Amino acid sequence: MSEKGLLIDVEKCIACHACSAACKVKNNTPGEAPWTKVESHEIGEFPNTKEYNLPFNRCMHCETPACDSVCLVHAFQKTSDGSVVYDRKKCIGCRYCMVACPFNVPKFEWGKAVPFINKCNFCADRQAAKLQPACVSVCPTGALLFGERKKLLDIANTRIYQNPDRYVHHIYGEHEAGGTSLLYISTVPFEQLGFKAVGTTPYPQATWSFLSAVPLVLVLWPAFFGGIYAFTKRKEAVAQAKAQEETKKEVRHG
Repeated sequence: MSEKGLLIDVEKCIACHACSAACKVKNNTPGEAPWTKVESHEIGEFPNTKEYNLPFNRCMHCETPACDSVCLVHAFQKTSDGSVVYDRKKCIGCRYCMVACPFNVPKFEWGKAVPFINKCNFCADRQAAKLQPACVSVCPTGALLFGERKKLLDIANTRIYQNPDRYVHHIYGEHEAGGTSLLYISTVPFEQLGFKAVGTTPYPQATWSFLSAVPLVLVLWPAFFGGIYAFTKRKEAVAQAKAQEETKKEVRHG
């Protein structure tokens, strides 16, 4: 099977949020941790500014995924079609994947009694049925293009070659972190859109040496972040209760 990829042309995105909605419906993702969302960035100086939109927050589906390399039980797997899939039945909740991912993609379900990791699976089930990912199927402008990764690289290079003064001469994801199945092209520098400079070396080569030196992360990270989450939720509950009480007072004295 030829490895699939997804080419995202930032210039074509109109922030209709159809991709986000389709992803949420397809995967029943939580509102606080969507698998894909559209971010807007205003570039330039007033009055000469322009808004750029891009589907973001999704798994990049690395060629050599760091999440898979550090997972003690191999809950992550890079499939032959290009997807990095997650098997929650195997997950033991160590959160090594969260530490290792250069794109900060895996999100933990802190608010659930039985929490798991949340991340885009590239609609692996739809791909298996010869269908496009849900986000691609609803994009009205062609900002999302699904197909064989090699062909998408050719398309991206052609667009850049034919419009040298329009596109940045860089395909984000071609070499980042050893290469990813998600590819981006843009008319403005990627750093202005919030993209991380992650280098071109596959992350598994670096993460194992680091993580093996800090095995206490298995114990400390869950407790640390769980405590932060509980404290934050408690503050929100107290603030909400105070606001409700103030509202009641205003009604009584109104």
